[in-house]
Amino acid sequence: MSSFPTDEQLAQMTKELTQARIENWQATDLFTWQWWFILATLVIPWIIFCFIGDRKQLPKLILFGTLLMLITITLDLSGFEFGIWYYSFKLFPLGPLIAYIDISPLPIIYMLEYQYFPQWKDFIKVSFITGFVFSFCFEPILEALGLYTPIRWEHYYGLPFYILMPILMRMVVEKIYAISNEQ
Repeated sequence: MSSFPTDEQLAQMTKELTQARIENWQATDLFTWQWWFILATLVIPWIIFCFIGDRKQLPKLILFGTLLMLITITLDLSGFEFGIWYYSFKLFPLGPLIAYIDISPLPIIYMLEYQYFPQWKDFIKVSFITGFVFSFCFEPILEALGLYTPIRWEHYYGLPFYILMPILMRMVVEKIYAISNEQ
């Protein structure tokens, strides 16, 4: 007999954990000021983007933003699963993600940087500035609000990610568009 759980046991534990998350969310998160803050943080940036996003660049911006979302969701989920950080309040009870950051303000800020800083050197400069703001302003604010709790994480650890993610994703998007324009 093996000493590790079977797939069936893991499925049962996952079901029980999901039920516990739903009960916890209903009792502690739903309709609190933090919940409303998360909802606003999810919706308002997209409304702003609808007004100031350049329609002519929309396919490129959406591709860029989607790639950033995929990376941030993956990194966020990995950090949560490895116990590096957690989130005390959630918009929805399912999953550990702080999806409102991963799918709204972070990619939208970077998409607007892509739009407003078309020259590489300017984009790189603003990516450094944004990286510092995310690492040393936004993360501490979310922590102070009780929305984010680092366990084995220091704010400066995220700085290279915040700087390199948009730069690398812009390189990918530019390469995709260059290849598509060759044909």
